[in-house]
Amino acid sequence: MPQVIVTEGAAQGLERCRRFLIGKAPEAARRAGQAIERQLLLLERMPEIGRPVEVETLECRELLIPFGESGYVVLYRHEPAKEAGY
Repeated sequence: MPQVIVTEGAAQGLERCRRFLIGKAPEAARRAGQAIERQLLLLERMPEIGRPVEVETLECRELLIPFGESGYVVLYRHEPAKEAGY
């Protein structure tokens, strides 16, 4: 099964979002965390689910996570030979 590897930069971004939300609406922070976790688990099962995008010279994919009136964007690379997403 493919593996999702969260980079240090992505983990820091998630933590910034969590701290921001928890200070304003703790329940929303919990729900956002659950929504993100669900989509990352889905990404492990179906790594091609995101739409293709190009970032600088990297071929990446973009997964939209709806939440509230907006949502979150997961930018990732899928390496089929390694069965890993970053």
